[in-house]
Amino acid sequence: MDFDRYFYYRQNGQIDQLPFVNIPVTSSDRYEEWQEGISRMDKISQNYYGSPLYDWVILQANPQYLFEFDIPNKAIIRIPFPIEPVLRNYDDSLKKIRNF
Repeated sequence: MDFDRYFYYRQNGQIDQLPFVNIPVTSSDRYEEWQEGISRMDKISQNYYGSPLYDWVILQANPQYLFEFDIPNKAIIRIPFPIEPVLRNYDDSLKKIRNF
């Protein structure tokens, strides 16, 4: 499953700043307790999505944290699930913002 979140924002070899896109909470979302020094977004992404490349989705779904290093021990992290509708919604939002 490949997804290029920069597709609509790549121009002349440059990438424009991506806008923040809210990832709505759904009843199928998963939650996990962050374990400082053990948890990593890429590992959580691999565990839930079968790929380490969607760590940014999990971080985007937890906007109270700018970086994974900002996450305090024992914080509950929301994992949007399943990934396919999340990516479709994200892509639709980017298209709408960019007027595609």
